[in-house]
Amino acid sequence: MIRLFAICFLLITVSCSKDPAIFPLQNLNNNEIECFGHAGMGTESIYPINTWESFESCLDRGADGTEMDVQITKDSVLVILHGWDLSENTSCSGLVKDVNWSDMSGCNRKGKFFKNLKIISFDEFISKISNPQDIYITLDCKAAYGNFDQGEYFKLFARTIIKTLERNHLGPKIFIENLDPGFLLAIKDRKPDANLFLLTNDFNYGMETVQKWGFWGLSMSNASVTAAQVKQAHDKNIHVTIWGVVSDKENYSAVEKSPDFIQTDNITYLLKIFGKYKKHKGYYYSLSK
Repeated sequence: MIRLFAICFLLITVSCSKDPAIFPLQNLNNNEIECFGHAGMGTESIYPINTWESFESCLDRGADGTEMDVQITKDSVLVILHGWDLSENTSCSGLVKDVNWSDMSGCNRKGKFFKNLKIISFDEFISKISNPQDIYITLDCKAAYGNFDQGEYFKLFARTIIKTLERNHLGPKIFIENLDPGFLLAIKDRKPDANLFLLTNDFNYGMETVQKWGFWGLSMSNASVTAAQVKQAHDKNIHVTIWGVVSDKENYSAVEKSPDFIQTDNITYLLKIFGKYKKHKGYYYSLSK
């Protein structure tokens, strides 16, 4: 019994460190996986996703970067928020694209544990980071659709992103993802070297589209892509991000597929796999000790 316990303990200990024998990683990212939080700490956190508090908690734990949802306001400010309608996630109302930043910047985010967390713009997020050029940031662009000139809207969104990145001197560690090739092409037309990811759960369609338009990568849910498909993408020099990762088991299975990047809702576990985890001394840490 003692011997069995020792073996189990050893297996648990080894599984939480980066061991090439256990994780024979082969990808386009120097055979390493970058660990990103999903909208900060993810959906399982006490903090609402896409808030500064969630991002800070994620990055302080040692994450290589974070994914975030972004939209543009009526006055072309890049704002970090998921839903198109402010009433979905905040104390305010109206479509994000129809409201000026000055009219929404004071809106509180909805949350179970916190009632006074604010919407933040991308510029505000960057201003709070010591060395923003050192972290990876994936912009999941929540482009709106409706009864308006879609092409002109895509161009406006693209100009806003590029101007914002240039203003903040951000470069190759910025990834831009969207499910619409037309949106990605609006970015590519103005910034040919942008790292563009097609967001899809259809691998065959994704491969065809990425190769046709020369995008940089595929962003797919863990449930919709296999290790063999990830390798197939790598063989065509296409980078792969995996998301839809919550449980310990899902984190582990995503790692086994050797993607280049993982967006997880359980960043603590993923960081522990690779020995990157740092104890966070903030409010979240005090509740989860």
